[in-house]
Amino acid sequence: MANNVKKVNSIAIASIKKINGIAAASIKKLNSEEFSVSVDPNTVTPTNPNFNFDNGDLRATEHTSICYDPDRNFIVVSYRDADNSNYGTVRAASISGTTLTWGAEYVFSSATTTNTGICYNTGQDVIMIGWSGPSSNTIYVIAATVGAAANDSSDTDDIAFGSAATVDSGGDGGNQSIAYGMIEYNPDYDTATVAYENGADSGHNYVAAVSVSGTTCTVGTAVEFDDTSEELFGQSYDPDAGKTIVVYDNGTKVGARVMTQSGTGNRTITMQDEALYANNSGLTVQEYYGGMPVAYDTSANRHHVLLYDDSASAPKLTYFTTDGTDITWSSGTAGTVTSGTTSNNETGGGIAYNAARNRIITYGATSSSTSSNYNFEYHTVNGTGYTSQGSATAIENGLRVRNIHVTSVQTNSFHANSTIMVYADVGGSTGGGRVKFLDPGS
Repeated sequence: MANNVKKVNSIAIASIKKINGIAAASIKKLNSEEFSVSVDPNTVTPTNPNFNFDNGDLRATEHTSICYDPDRNFIVVSYRDADNSNYGTVRAASISGTTLTWGAEYVFSSATTTNTGICYNTGQDVIMIGWSGPSSNTIYVIAATVGAAANDSSDTDDIAFGSAATVDSGGDGGNQSIAYGMIEYNPDYDTATVAYENGADSGHNYVAAVSVSGTTCTVGTAVEFDDTSEELFGQSYDPDAGKTIVVYDNGTKVGARVMTQSGTGNRTITMQDEALYANNSGLTVQEYYGGMPVAYDTSANRHHVLLYDDSASAPKLTYFTTDGTDITWSSGTAGTVTSGTTSNNETGGGIAYNAARNRIITYGATSSSTSSNYNFEYHTVNGTGYTSQGSATAIENGLRVRNIHVTSVQTNSFHANSTIMVYADVGGSTGGGRVKFLDPGS
């Protein structure tokens, strides 16, 4: 049983930081007895957190996204470099303790780049990036290998890109991507799915599957998953079902559909039946440049969704499960969210699951002003409902929000039990793009 040890030398364990030089939070047993220390939620700003800078000066950064490279234990960020003609750019970093070592910047799109989304393809050992081209008219995808020295700023050829492939040319209608929900890798199919708004079809929402050979991307035929123009969506891979689920706002409710893939390279997508959340709700907590609206919980085998409940005029937390074909939304009481996630599409709220702590994180801005505070809180599964922190932990104050392109959070890599967040403060007092570690505590 956990917490059998309550005191050491008459000192409450919650007050002990180290035992024989070892952090108390790292000790599992003491004299064969279970030993655990309660850890409060906190944030850590790593040494050298800023990834977009020039001679120490932070440059304007927008449309950030992040993935984890498990082969090299790197994080890789993608972003639009507003001080370099809005070109699409990536940069990798290794982590040692709380220090980041950044490699060189690599341009993958020498044109105006909007809403970059990045994922790591473990089957082909490449990063994959999706984005909107100039004027949001074309949706692209590209793959690149990441070398062992990609965290060395003097090495300028350690991330090697293939050629960009067109997902949708847009035509006269124009297209729109959304960074946080744009691209998701599925190891069961060994494909990435790229979701976007199709301007040529009245702004309806589509998704296409992309396979990779080397760094050559081959795009399958896109299929419609939502016949509205709400353009708020996210994707969530379910390792138990082996399927990817797309979650979206249809204007009045939140919907979810399973994607089944088949055919050559698993590039043929079949959309399973739509399942709508019963309440009047939407994904308007998120914002187009903000965080993910859905996160998969490997412990409870649930997809947790952050949404805005119109009837309660408040953000809420609920979940759905899938058998690989059908979606079942929870009928339990939705969780209460007190972190900064107001409505009106302005505060970039999002959700992540931290498997190391077995806790759910919700995060966002506290207001829709141009200078706002960012915070987060944790939640735990309680039967069909949730137990929440009931307060919020500060991430950073005075950040710019709304169309200044807010946070994106990494949900599948951890460092010292923390979830890694990447975000930007364009036009604010500190500027630039940077990384922070969020620990939901235990």
